[in-house]
Amino acid sequence: MANGMSVFTAAAAAAAFLSLAPPALAQQGEAAFRTTTLNLSAQSEVHVTPDIVTLMLGVSGEAATAQAASAQTAERVDKVVKALLRAGVAQRDIQTQRVNLFPTYGEHSNVPRQIVAYHAQTTVSVVVRELGRAGALLDLAVGSGANEVQGINFGLSDPAAAQRQARDQALQALQHDAADVAQVMGQRVVRLVSVSTQAFPGVIVTASRMAEPMLAGSRIDPGELTIRGDASGVFEIAPR
Repeated sequence: MANGMSVFTAAAAAAAFLSLAPPALAQQGEAAFRTTTLNLSAQSEVHVTPDIVTLMLGVSGEAATAQAASAQTAERVDKVVKALLRAGVAQRDIQTQRVNLFPTYGEHSNVPRQIVAYHAQTTVSVVVRELGRAGALLDLAVGSGANEVQGINFGLSDPAAAQRQARDQALQALQHDAADVAQVMGQRVVRLVSVSTQAFPGVIVTASRMAEPMLAGSRIDPGELTIRGDASGVFEIAPR
């Protein structure tokens, strides 16, 4: 008898819970429909003059053996780096980016492929913090043994301030857009529910060309960098 009463009581409690669940869910759904939200995004751009430029210099050589090609290229890289250091470039601003070594095959069609030489290549990046010296340092590197200019990248030594400015402008635009859209719809902004922001670094401007030996008088114009800020938010709106 005690076991039967226990089962009955548990069943009754479960039935009571199930009878209350639909109204509770209905109330939650009604509350959701009573709140109208507006999802928006906005962008902003800030244009700034770069204050650093990174030169991507390539040194390559070819020889009959892999060891000879590597040694020849390493010697040329050493001359380029030492010339830049003597010119005042800091050691921390010179960095090896890539080292490649690959064989060159003969082009005879009627015989098995044979290695006829080895090609070695080293890419070095050089950060120039005085833009006015970039052209002269490029000429110096080429004159010292760099036989490729693989790219010229402009940037900012400290992009944080420009990124904050782009972000703040995007947030201001987001607020204005929310008020304008709500007004057009006969609504008003009640509150900001959520917001997210993101700032992108300056668009990299690159220039690439092959350098001729003993190149002189290189001109490097920095132009402008574009820093972009994005903002998106959810606003609660209500009738005016």
